[in-house]
Amino acid sequence: MADLRTRYVGLELDCPIIVASAGITETVERMRRCQDNGAAAVVMKSWFEDELPRHSPTPRFTVFHHKLGTEKSFTLFSYEQASEWDLARYAQEVADAKAKLAIKIIPSINCLTDETWARAAQEMQAAGADAIELNTSCPHGSITFRGKAVEETIFATVRVVRQAVTIPIIAKLSPMLTSPIAVAKGVEEAGANAVTIFNRMTALEIDIQEERPVLHGGYGGHGGPWAIQYPLRWISAIRPQLKIDIAGSGGVASWEDVVRYLLVGANVVQTCTAVVMNGYGVLRELREGLGRWMDERGYRTLDEFRGKVNPRILGSEAVDRRKRLRARKRYETIAPCKAACPVGVAAQSYVRLVADGRYDEAVRVLRASNPFQSICGRVCYAPCEDACTRTPLGGAVAIRAIKRFVDEWGRRHMPLLEQPVATAPPTGRRVAVVGSGPAGLTAAHDLALAGHAVTVFEALDAPGGMLRVGIPHYRLPKHLVDEEIAAIQRLGVEIRTGQALGRDFTLDSLRAGGYDAILVAIGAHRNARLRIPGEDAAGVVDAVGWLRRVNLGERPEVGKRVAVVGGGNTTLDAARCAIRLGAEVAYVVYRRTRAEMPAHEREIADAEAEGVRIIYLAIPHSIVVEDGRVDGLRCVAGYLEPQAVGGRRPSRAVAGAEFTLKVDMVLVAAGQTPDTGLLAAQGLAVHNNGVVQVREGSNETSLAGVFAAGDAAGRPGSVVEAIADGRRAAAAIDRYLAGSQTSEGLKTSEVSRREAPEPKALDARAALARHVDKPDAPRVILPIREPSVRVLDFAEVELELDEAAARTEAARCLACGCGVGCGLCERVCIYSAVKREGASYAIDAQKCDGCGLCAVRCAHSAIELLPIEGAE
Repeated sequence: MADLRTRYVGLELDCPIIVASAGITETVERMRRCQDNGAAAVVMKSWFEDELPRHSPTPRFTVFHHKLGTEKSFTLFSYEQASEWDLARYAQEVADAKAKLAIKIIPSINCLTDETWARAAQEMQAAGADAIELNTSCPHGSITFRGKAVEETIFATVRVVRQAVTIPIIAKLSPMLTSPIAVAKGVEEAGANAVTIFNRMTALEIDIQEERPVLHGGYGGHGGPWAIQYPLRWISAIRPQLKIDIAGSGGVASWEDVVRYLLVGANVVQTCTAVVMNGYGVLRELREGLGRWMDERGYRTLDEFRGKVNPRILGSEAVDRRKRLRARKRYETIAPCKAACPVGVAAQSYVRLVADGRYDEAVRVLRASNPFQSICGRVCYAPCEDACTRTPLGGAVAIRAIKRFVDEWGRRHMPLLEQPVATAPPTGRRVAVVGSGPAGLTAAHDLALAGHAVTVFEALDAPGGMLRVGIPHYRLPKHLVDEEIAAIQRLGVEIRTGQALGRDFTLDSLRAGGYDAILVAIGAHRNARLRIPGEDAAGVVDAVGWLRRVNLGERPEVGKRVAVVGGGNTTLDAARCAIRLGAEVAYVVYRRTRAEMPAHEREIADAEAEGVRIIYLAIPHSIVVEDGRVDGLRCVAGYLEPQAVGGRRPSRAVAGAEFTLKVDMVLVAAGQTPDTGLLAAQGLAVHNNGVVQVREGSNETSLAGVFAAGDAAGRPGSVVEAIADGRRAAAAIDRYLAGSQTSEGLKTSEVSRREAPEPKALDARAALARHVDKPDAPRVILPIREPSVRVLDFAEVELELDEAAARTEAARCLACGCGVGCGLCERVCIYSAVKREGASYAIDAQKCDGCGLCAVRCAHSAIELLPIEGAE
């Protein structure tokens, strides 16, 4: 176990920690608190011969917070001055402390004349003081600041006191000396037993609003963590030239600072600001931390490492000046918004570009991420916002609304279909994509960029899949679908509509037709049945087929009182469309609670605002039929089992808790499955639920060269997740066509994964800590049409942010991840070695000079310095 005992000016101390002179050591009561918390000695609050400083003004403390970029520091500004007592009363407190306390008591004196220096020192010795500190450098008045021959006066004062007393003398020096080494040697020659290096700096702070000095209009003492490097530097230089003891003082904020002072040769360490700012308990932390460090390093005594650093300090001429290191990104810290996005869209990048008014760059970042940004800006469920680091500070950034702003700005100023397109050179490989939903079209887009020839086969008369026929116009205007599909066609993708699998072609015919790979992305358009009595009655309608007709511009039959069975977005869309088409009442009947509802919360809230009545824990029991038509929906109230099965808690009926909804139409939206019967007949392995079997973690099916994506492969059914799966499928197909090696086209395209540093999840708590001073700016209120108006038509419900609102909201982004929005590495590099690549930054090894500033400034420690290959 570490032995913390040490000797200082001949005194035996049980540890090297001394509490410096201040109000915290003025009385016996306060000195006892120092003792109880582990200090070995105290330097009492100074006694001044000059009576003026004995009266400290109020208030006398303030803290200045400094910020340079994201780096922060603070200064404790103190106007606390001398003890209020006269010399006799001060000496009595010394005597009382010696009588009542076990720790060493070191009074501190500051005098005007040689006679008083000698008399005061003698009274301290008579009172039983263990040593005396000569406060020759107090920021509020001392020898150092009286405009005389400062250093000679200090030496003379030490000689006077040395002749007057026999107890140890400690000279406390100021950092504002011309030559600290010469002064320290001078006080040693004059008879001091130790020097304290250093007292606080005397400095000034200006209030620029009031245009005057802060607090009481004068100079004050400045201290804080920033102050430690200066005394460390001088102690390391003084220690080899001095025989007397040294007390290190200034900037002690933690036990690590105590270790630092000892490593440069200090005999003891004084602390003041840490106690003032945190209370006496910090003394125990300093003591215990020092002991732990020694135990971990195997040190038994302080002498085993005291001064150990000094021989390792090099002179300027000995510093190795060879260029041996260069910077490299060792990982990419991914912002939570990007990590949460199934497609990995760099939301931080375009959001921060909007905040800066760089809309054209934001458009390019957005369009490079996936081919359906207009669509995602409207129908994505925004998992990025759920993960937003900003959430505790006024709410998540409205990322989806900002995305829509960027998209609309781009459509006005940089029309998608007028922008240049570029693909990799043709590979000579052909790919057939069956289905033109978001998964199939995303794969077609990526494969075309890679140089492959892609043909899309769509059974309907227009491409888009559920984008076109499954999502109502008030959520997704169809001209946006048309525009983004047209952009994919500009890459050379051929889309053949009215081509149904099994009727117009088969997997075998596609192979025979020369296609090297096939992607099955047929979606899930077959509605599940309720399997309850009365389901075949007139007025019981498949919600998916009914919505398809609505979205294709028809006005299908709708009842006056409609019940929609299910809990997903399709359910809510059907209910909301029913109201728009004239239903007086629209119910949603769901067998679980709101928390289990697959639909997204904002869709639930919008539906309720439009008058949709959601009945939870209601299990359809039977259809009430009158004259062959629906006359009601009989349900049973349910409850949820406490234990989940397959990830969801089963609902169970409550015996005797039946009730009937008076409705004349039932829309069934209880789940959709792919229609894969024909695929199974052609040899493709299919699960019992109709989903195509794919290899774990892959899009490969049981047939070589055949892949599946999206709903057909049992992937989650949201648009953004379908896009993500289409992207994965494209990468898998590309690897297959290239013989397991990703083709150059896909590798270098902006939308694909390229060789890059390993991604690393952001420490959100650390990110928040860096921005703790950010105001709780509230999230923007998103513009939306009034429910009473919007239910009258199919126009968009959500509206676009105006420019001012978009920029204000974007400025709330904390830019917590690597890449555009942070870019600190690029800003600080004077060698222009850090360059932006898309939404990220890369380091040019040829330009990097190895200065290391980017690595030091990176908030994520994502940059390291590595040896240059071949360097000596």
